[in-house]
Amino acid sequence: MNIRVKTAIAAACLAALSGTANAETVLRYSNWLPQGHVILEKAINPFIAEVQEKSGGRIKIETLPKVVGTVPGQYDVAVDGLADITFIIMGYTPGRFPLSEVVELPFVGDDPEATSIAYWRVYHDKLEKYDEFKGVKLLSLSVAAPAQIATRDKPVTKIDDLKGLKMRNPIASFIPAAEAMGTVPINKPISEVYELASSGVIDGAFAPMDSQKSFKLMDVLPYMTLVDGGLFSPGLAVVMNKASWDALSAEDQAIIMEAAGEKMARQIGGGYAASDKVARKEMEAKEGAVVQEADEALMNALHERLAFVREAWVKKAAAAGVENPAAIADELQATVKSLQ
Repeated sequence: MNIRVKTAIAAACLAALSGTANAETVLRYSNWLPQGHVILEKAINPFIAEVQEKSGGRIKIETLPKVVGTVPGQYDVAVDGLADITFIIMGYTPGRFPLSEVVELPFVGDDPEATSIAYWRVYHDKLEKYDEFKGVKLLSLSVAAPAQIATRDKPVTKIDDLKGLKMRNPIASFIPAAEAMGTVPINKPISEVYELASSGVIDGAFAPMDSQKSFKLMDVLPYMTLVDGGLFSPGLAVVMNKASWDALSAEDQAIIMEAAGEKMARQIGGGYAASDKVARKEMEAKEGAVVQEADEALMNALHERLAFVREAWVKKAAAAGVENPAAIADELQATVKSLQ
């Protein structure tokens, strides 16, 4: 083989190696959140930009022009590889993530930023090993703002005020609690609450303060009773197809987790916390609207009525093989308190 042929082969090999080293990985993100949503603006878009920048352009995350599949089906979209990354609300698939429901227990925390960080830390340390998120790589966990009591006709000042009220309920895990409070739970997405309330189909909603502003609910649900620790905080997750994750180098996996994980939990929770404060200020200034904190008697009644929710989760987690689930629930609440 002459020197020219050898040189050409060597150059081709080097080019191939260089191309492999600089190959671009394109990951598809299935987005169903509206433009301007706090999660997109504060977490997802910064995550996409950071991963591309820190990987030197090796990883590009492409936001697809429309959602792949249905909103409740986003987890399966990731499992099946129809998209590489998705954002899910666990409560949209009842019973699928029973261990994750620890964060949806009543009175866990008022600050969604603190709750999101604590949720990621405790779940990652104590519950992730039970492999609840099969078929995906769990990138981050967080919560939306805690649910409060919003009503149409009068404020809720005592537990009997809730009796018989038709209340919008967003997550399946809270249905038994809603019934224990004496209400009739109506399972509807937040996007339908304005119409349902204005037409008299519902008497109120278990919803975060943020929704009073973002969905203009204070116009139709002008009374808000704030529950210390919240009635529940909906659990959220960002997940990635396992095969797509495994195909990445260890270096690129580290870049993704540095941009996701606790950092993303803080971003999402912090975004909700800021939105809650803005909404409360606006509602307190609105003529005819009332924002009040539940008094001691109402809080005592709520704790008494809802004590079974925690007990039920502890039994369910123990049946799933979780070691000392009561201590895990306690640790979550203690961690939230330490961060608030």
